[in-house]
Amino acid sequence: MLCFNLKIEETESIAKKWIIDMWGKPDLSLADMLVDSNYKPEWIHIDKKGPKLIKHEIQHFRSIFPDLKHEIIEIKGEENKVWIRYKATGTHKGTGWGFQPTNKRVDFEVAAILYVSEGKVIDLWESFCFYDILAELGVLPPFWDLHKYLLDYKPK
Repeated sequence: MLCFNLKIEETESIAKKWIIDMWGKPDLSLADMLVDSNYKPEWIHIDKKGPKLIKHEIQHFRSIFPDLKHEIIEIKGEENKVWIRYKATGTHKGTGWGFQPTNKRVDFEVAAILYVSEGKVIDLWESFCFYDILAELGVLPPFWDLHKYLLDYKPK
């Protein structure tokens, strides 16, 4: 992987645009500026890459949470990557993920690392508890109650 070292302020600026402007407003046109054409994290199973992949993700997430807001909690840049922790808040108004809208509001925190080369994001590692979001929406039981639904389950 070819890496081009940036100043810490530049990587942090890229991350702020990624979270606040591209995802938060949302400004999909920023994907063409911020995302490398070969961007395709291994854990994202969508048949797209580069700016098209990010635009698809944002549109899909926004179809579920149209009022999604992002707030940066912590950010720490390095020359080729930036660590960021942020809070997202939104109202479940869309049918994505196979559940009818609940009109409930959720808050969740995300930890992410954006890997940057030549001023563009080339990879992303991101972690948040998807199960907790679904439990907060009431479409799944809380994790600590899950065993109640599995008592009769016997593996084959």
